[in-house]
Parts: sequence; structure tokens; C-alpha cells
Amino acid sequence: MSWLWNIADLENRIIFARENGPVDSLTLITRFIILRVTNALSFFLNPIDKAMQLLGHGLIAVVLGMLLLIVIHGFWFIFWLLLMGSSWLWLKLPWTRPFIFIPGIFLAIISHIVLILVPDPHKNPKYNSIACEWPISLRIWKPLEEYFETNPLAKLEN
Repeated sequence: MSWLWNIADLENRIIFARENGPVDSLTLITRFIILRVTNALSFFLNPIDKAMQLLGHGLIAVVLGMLLLIVIHGFWFIFWLLLMGSSWLWLKLPWTRPFIFIPGIFLAIISHIVLILVPDPHKNPKYNSIACEWPISLRIWKPLEEYFETNPLAKLEN
């Protein structure tokens, strides 16, 4: 799943994941830290993000630039797998939370920075939520069945 993922119901998925995610104190602390840090990073790195998107327009114009974007895509896929895997652990095996608390926060913040620095002019800016909403990222990407039963937009997408 890449930063080009553009679905109409992403905001609804985020809301649903927040409402149906764990509410233990460790999850709440984790989400608080990640959201504050990634919001600050987004603010300070916004000019760099815009510059990287302009660079991306130039990269798309040349064949080697497209090759670079493909390599970056592969690099991102490693982060995405780590985010989804650790989110799965957090949601399915609560006893792992104390062990992945610190590494997960660092992973989410680094993933957010990587997404900002991707020089692709076509990236979905809302896709950063995948990293910003860790440890409930898995529920954004793959919502529970109840989500599809209650959300008409999701039925169109699925």
C-alpha cells in the first residue's frame, strides 16, 4: 500500500478506527505522543514537502526519475509492513504493547517523515494518517466488518 492510495472514505476509516480502537492507558499515551510529534513535524517540514513535490514533477519527466520513485516505493513498503505488523501485534496481542511501545513510536515518527520527504507530486496528503494514527493503523487500512456494514461509502470502495 503506497502513498498513492486514494479512497473516498479515508477520513471515515480514521474516525471508525479511533472509536473502535483500544482505550487502555498505554494506547492513549502512545497516540497522544505520536499525534503531537507528527503534527509538529508536518508543520515544520511542510516547505520541504512542497519542494519535494516540485522535485517529483521533474523526476516524472525523466525515465531515471521514474526508476527512483519505484525504488522509493519499495523502500516505503518496508516501513508499511513494519507499521501494519506492529499495529497488528498491538491490536491482537495486548501483552506485546509494553515491548513495542517505544519502537512503535519511533517507527511511526520516522514513517511520517519518510512520507513527507517522498518526492511524488501525486501522493495523497491524507495518507500520512497511516503513520500518525499508529497503533490503530491496521484498522484504517483493513477496518472491521462492522465498518462496511455501517458506512455506505465503504461499500462502494470494497
